[in-house]
Formats: sequence, C-alpha cells, structure tokens
Amino acid sequence: MKVLWKIVILSVLFLGFSIGSYWIIFSQGLVLGILISFMLLVLCLAGLAFSLYGIENGQLEKIWLKSRMEVAALLILTVYLSSAIGLFAAANTFLEAKELTKDFSAAEKTKMLASALWHSNSNSSTIGSIEKNGVVYSFTASTKDEIDKIDEFLEEEKGRIAEFYGNEEMGDLTIVFHDDFDTLSEASGYEEAMGYYDYYSQEIHLVPDDYSWDIVLLHEYSHHQSHLYSQEYRLSETRLPLWFEEGVADYLAGETSDWYALEDVEVTDFKLLDYDYSFHNTYSRNYDPYVQSFLAVQSLVNEHGEDLLPTFLSAKMPSEFYAMLEDATGMELIEFQETFLDDMIEESTAEQANYDAAYEAMEKGNYEEAAKIMDELKATASEEDLNHLSWMQIDLYLLQDQLDVAITFMEDRLENGNPDYRLDDLITLAEIYLLVDPAVSLELVREADAISLEDEDMEFGYFDTAAYLEAYELINSSSPYEGYMILLDEELLYYETIIEKVEDKVAEEFPEAS
Repeated sequence: MKVLWKIVILSVLFLGFSIGSYWIIFSQGLVLGILISFMLLVLCLAGLAFSLYGIENGQLEKIWLKSRMEVAALLILTVYLSSAIGLFAAANTFLEAKELTKDFSAAEKTKMLASALWHSNSNSSTIGSIEKNGVVYSFTASTKDEIDKIDEFLEEEKGRIAEFYGNEEMGDLTIVFHDDFDTLSEASGYEEAMGYYDYYSQEIHLVPDDYSWDIVLLHEYSHHQSHLYSQEYRLSETRLPLWFEEGVADYLAGETSDWYALEDVEVTDFKLLDYDYSFHNTYSRNYDPYVQSFLAVQSLVNEHGEDLLPTFLSAKMPSEFYAMLEDATGMELIEFQETFLDDMIEESTAEQANYDAAYEAMEKGNYEEAAKIMDELKATASEEDLNHLSWMQIDLYLLQDQLDVAITFMEDRLENGNPDYRLDDLITLAEIYLLVDPAVSLELVREADAISLEDEDMEFGYFDTAAYLEAYELINSSSPYEGYMILLDEELLYYETIIEKVEDKVAEEFPEAS
C-alpha cells in the first residue's frame, strides 16, 4: 500500500512539474524558450541517470524510494516529463518562429494551439475530396455538386490575385465545404463567421451555396496568396497589421465603398486592429472593424493607385509598415485615421447630388438634362451603380412613352449584360411588355421562375416568382382582371409610369369591377 501511495504522490508531483514547465516555456520568446527548455531537459537527463542508478541498486534511500518498483515509477515519470518538455519546446519554437512580430503570452499561445487542433478536426462532416486544377475540394454529402461552380470561378480569378502578390506558383490549397454557418462557426471559433483561411493547414473554409460565396472565396483566397508571399520571402504572416490584410482581401474580392453610408461609418484606433485577438474584440453594435479596414485600403487606392498596395507587403513588422504608410501618405497615422474618409465622403455626397439632380430633371420633364447627367454618372460608375442607372434609364424611356426603345435596351442587357442580374432584367422586361404584349410577359416570367428554381444563389434573386407567374397566367387567361389586381395589390410592379397605365387600363376595361 505504501508503494502505491508513493507512486500516486510522484505522479501528482510530476504532473505539477509538467504544468509548471508548460507555463514557464510558453511565457518565453523564441531564444529564451529554447534556452530554458534545454536547461530543463538537462535536469531531466540528470534525473534519468539518478533513476537508472536507483534501478541498479534497488532503491534510492535518500529520497525515500526503497524498492525497484518505486524507482521504476520515478524513471517512467522522468521520461514522461522529458517528453513533455521536448514537446512544449517544439510547440513554443514553432509558434514563435511564425509570429516573430508579436510577444504573445502563454495564454494566447495556448489559444492558438487549441484553435489549430480544433481546425485540424473540423473536417469530420466531409465525405470525400477531389482535386481540380491544383486545388483539393473537400465536400460534404450535400455540397459535392458545388465543386464545378467554385472551381470554374476560381480559375477565372486566381491569376489576378496571384499577380497582385507577385506569386508565380499557386501553392497547395484545400477548399473545405460546410453545410451551413453553424458548422463553419464551430470550426473557425468565431460567431457568425462567413468563411476563413487556416494558415497552418492552408485551407479555405466556406459555405458554397451561400449567396455571397464568390466574395467570401476571393477574400479568403487573397489570404492564401498573402501566405504564399510570406513563405516565399520567409516573412511572418502577422508582420502586417491585420486591418491592412483584411482590407486588401476585401478590396481584391470586389467590395465597393458604395455599399456603405460613409457618413455613418465609425472609426477606431488603427493600432487596435493590428492583431487578431484585439481586431475581433473591437466589434460592437455600431462598429465593424472590417468596414474600417476596407475603406482605409480603398482610400489609399483612390489617392495613390492600386500599385501602392503591394509595396507594403515587404514590411517585416507593423512598425515598418506604419513608417512606409507615413512616407506614402505624407501624414502621421493619427492624421490618416482622422481624414482617410473625408475625400470619399465628399465624392459620395457629390455623386448623390448628381443622382438627385437627374431625378429632379425627370420629374420636371427636362429629359435631355436628365440623360446628360446620367451619362456623366455612367463614366465613373461601379457595376452596381450601372445597374441602378439602367433602372433610371428605363424610367426615362417610359416617361417619354418610348416603350420600343425601353424594350430594345432591356433585351440588349439580357443578351450582353451580367448574368447575375438576369432574373431582375427578365422581370423588368416582363413589366414593360405588359403594356405591349402580355403573352411575351408570361414567357419572360416563366423563364425567370425556372432560373430562380435552378439557381438560388442568383445575386438579385429576391422575387416571389410564384406570385408573378400566377398574375401573368391570369392576365393571359379568361380572368385578366384578377391577374392585374395581384400585380397592383401585392405591389409587384416597379415603375410608376407602368403602374399608372395599368390602373388606367383596369379602370377602362373593367369599369364594373373597378
């Protein structure tokens, strides 16, 4: 019984030694961590020699171990402690070597290790993988059919992003599909995560059938290319402020400042956005660090051109990055922080004033003036703005009763425009044909309904096509009045001119019902 108690006491003691060694080693930097680990291993080596001596003599009376079994327990526990210290030393060296620009605490390193281990086990729901064009796709039972879509899109875009980073090789990459955002958030460790890139395993994780999958994919692929750049030049992945990394990723993914009400954007200290742990802690109901990050990068592009951004990639630590930023902008960080939105807000305000002027000219019947302003807006408009301007253009044609011109304009958009807007364009053209040939409207809506069923990820798929289909089928039946009333009562018509003409048509053709 005494032997058993001694072994238990030794086990508890050595467990305490291992925990203490863990925190001592993980509290050090790269060089000091290696040095302390070496010293601890030397002590363990002495302990091993002492234990072997005890095995030979059958006891170690000076430390109250009076049998070979007790000494054997000491030997085994010393081997365990030596192995643990070696493992701790290797882990600390790995983390420090990858994160040279930051002095992490033991708690932060523990979190990083836990995150890496969690991510390594996050693919449990996948059922298989396939390689296409140098990328491994790991899929679940419900996402296998998404591979071709993702691969085709990535093939079109990845060269552009690799060129930005100056990478000739695309590197090893795995894209892991998740069924939903719950499993994605569990894998990433962040609530409401839309996607993430794992540096350790070189994996992009996303939900491939989400409506914004393309932007998420390009954002995370930018992180992958940034990682390859770091590997090529043997630089730390965290040498750049995180806000710059995230802002560049959003920029390369195709975000635009038009998505934000710039006057309402809150700004915080850029230094709080340098590292992952503080970056995500800045989130609040009114503040999103990703928004500030993207807009800061966009402002640099607006003022100095896109070619400025890659010049920052060679910075070896945040302090060097900020020195380069100060040289490029001619202002200190605090001044940049306070002013980077000013020109963008001024430009946005001027642009909105032009839109307001175009609408006012249309209301007053100054159609030539409205067309002139719209042409000026088109010259610098983003793709999203061009789509909005197309609606205004249709409105301008309808106000002048130029239905044939409006139809030709929309048919050209359907033939040559962005396919992401096809559903929206079909519904718009069907609305115009309502005044010319309702039978054509029905065919257009049937096509729109088929598209909405096939592709739920369509960018502008916010139509209740079933309601449109019911209305237009009734209009082309023996009960047209009911169909017209569905369109009017459920507010399924967009253009005021068409609404007025349909109301006049209903009043004229169905006076009793009206």
